[in-house]
Amino acid sequence: MTSLQTPRFRITLERQPSRHMLEQSPRYDVLVNGKKVEELTYNMRGYVGYLPTITGAKMDIGERAISAFRKEATVLNREAERLILVALHGERRIAHTWPTSDGTKVFALARDEEGTNSFHLLSRREVLEAEKLFGTREIGIGFFEPYPFTEEGPTVLFTEVDRALQAGLPDVPSRIMDAVVAERHERRIEHVCETADPMIRLVISRRIVDGADAEPEYVTRGSLDLARIRFGDAMRLSDLATEDRCPAITRDEDRAMLRRDFTWFDVDGRPAAVQEPAAKAEGELEMLAGPEDMEP
Repeated sequence: MTSLQTPRFRITLERQPSRHMLEQSPRYDVLVNGKKVEELTYNMRGYVGYLPTITGAKMDIGERAISAFRKEATVLNREAERLILVALHGERRIAHTWPTSDGTKVFALARDEEGTNSFHLLSRREVLEAEKLFGTREIGIGFFEPYPFTEEGPTVLFTEVDRALQAGLPDVPSRIMDAVVAERHERRIEHVCETADPMIRLVISRRIVDGADAEPEYVTRGSLDLARIRFGDAMRLSDLATEDRCPAITRDEDRAMLRRDFTWFDVDGRPAAVQEPAAKAEGELEMLAGPEDMEP
């Protein structure tokens, strides 16, 4: 079992002077462990802004007095202390996760020291935030708030080596990904190039497991922007929708890099080889703007 690092999570509010002569009420910086993450500003009847949670969400308590924000920050700090203990000392910990057809959720296997298994549907963002906090995914399952399993729930995406596990879970909607799709889930985005079409970007992805096999691919800007909002640097190639159109690369430094590292690549662009609709990113239909987009 991996040893977990013990994180700190403490919200404080720090008063700042007004920036304008007509601004009569001070602003407040929202700090987590001394680092600014948000700002509270006075509106018509009170302050507005967000308070962060340890799971990576942002809490909106509405337009309230600064005392209400201080009170809520105290509650969130206490909840963070409780969840840290649960994550560190929980008997049943995450052993493995799989992607699902809904890019915002993962299917997780939790296991205790006796080898007893349980399965959970978790927020992918919460898992990523927890991994950053504790340095591992082997976290007590009580740290998370699982989604219920429903008939309309997402399909679990297993790989070829998971066929025996899939057979043992007949009530869980699932399918086996082919090798190409599975690899897209294991490729991180290393670089983004602008193109002559403002709605298309070229991304350079690389395998996570060994850092090898860099490859360029055209994707839609919309899917890239959404993935950045939801997952930041943890987005994967599977989060992006491919684009058949291949516009020219515009920045000189990107053109030089592509000519150097991908000698076969045409930086001046070319027509789409097949005039068909762009392929959908895994779970793209489910990844249209929804409630989670309020909590980047």
